Amino acid sequence: MPISRIFLPALIFSGLNLLLTACSRPDIDTSEVIRPVRVVELSASATSSTESFAGQIQPRFESNLSFQVGGKLIARFAEVGQRVKKGQVLAKIDPQDLRLAVQAAQAQLDAANLEFLQVQTDLERFKKLRADNFISQAELDRRQLALDAASSRLKQAQAQFNVQSNQNQYGELRAPNDGVIARTFAEVGQVVAPGQPVVQWANESAVEVGIAVPESKVADLKLGQKARVELWSGEKALSAKIREISPLADPVTRAFEVHLDVEDPARLARFGMSATVVFEQTLLDQSFKLPIAALVAEHSGAYVWIFDEAKGVVNKRQVEPHDVSESGFLVKSGLTSGELIVTAGTHVLTEGQKVRRFIETKDLAPAAAKSQ
Repeated sequence: MPISRIFLPALIFSGLNLLLTACSRPDIDTSEVIRPVRVVELSASATSSTESFAGQIQPRFESNLSFQVGGKLIARFAEVGQRVKKGQVLAKIDPQDLRLAVQAAQAQLDAANLEFLQVQTDLERFKKLRADNFISQAELDRRQLALDAASSRLKQAQAQFNVQSNQNQYGELRAPNDGVIARTFAEVGQVVAPGQPVVQWANESAVEVGIAVPESKVADLKLGQKARVELWSGEKALSAKIREISPLADPVTRAFEVHLDVEDPARLARFGMSATVVFEQTLLDQSFKLPIAALVAEHSGAYVWIFDEAKGVVNKRQVEPHDVSESGFLVKSGLTSGELIVTAGTHVLTEGQKVRRFIETKDLAPAAAKSQ
């Protein structure tokens, strides 16, 4: 018997088994999966916005004090950290050269005064001679001009004497007001030139904090705006308000200098202390605070997903987030109260995708909390 006749029944039987097995499989479910999403309903409310900047405590008024005349420094009574009173002598230079200059000016003044008196006496005598026609009018006029010249030399000598007298007083360096000595620049025995800094004086009664604000934030600040100054040393926060906003940005950092007056400077211990300046601002009623999970960041901008419950779909809407933190962010415009915002699973959604609202039941709530 041929081999093909022997295996033919077996092949037919196997084919029938495969056909019956295929017919018995269940149909594949090709219906669209509708993903559940967690949403939050927008509710407009007044919220507060905070901005903080690093700053430094510094005196509002400070200056490098120097002598108006040059000389050898023979005494310095001021040390770093010393508190001084208005008019207190801080340093002295050798007064010998100053006294000699005053004596020389005094001698020139005396000589000019004697010359003036002599010419004045001569003029009176020549006036009598002119009245008796013993001299000409031209001679009398020359005597009058000589008196005028002597008078000018006398005034010049008087002014020079006054200058030297003032410079003699400039040999003592005095505090311009109550304050504290911040730095010293010269030591006893050193020869200092006019205008060379000797000590740095700072006014303790007028304290400010300086901050650098980036160009994206400077427009939000206004003169007189109040702020809270938190010292890094852990001391109690201070109150301050903006006194000055620089109109020009720093050419390197592109930041604007802002100075705030501290309202209670007596509580400060040291200049140069680091601080954080916090500005608090109440936003408009149409601002919304959302969890950070609702924010979708792409190269083209920031978005949130709006759930259209009537159509059962989600749509992407571009927003401008503010005050972004680890937990949430604010949206000032672009959203409407009552809209539903997707707050979970935003990274797997697509435009126009059909979704359903996830409703948390009592049975699911404990399980969800336990899984977290």
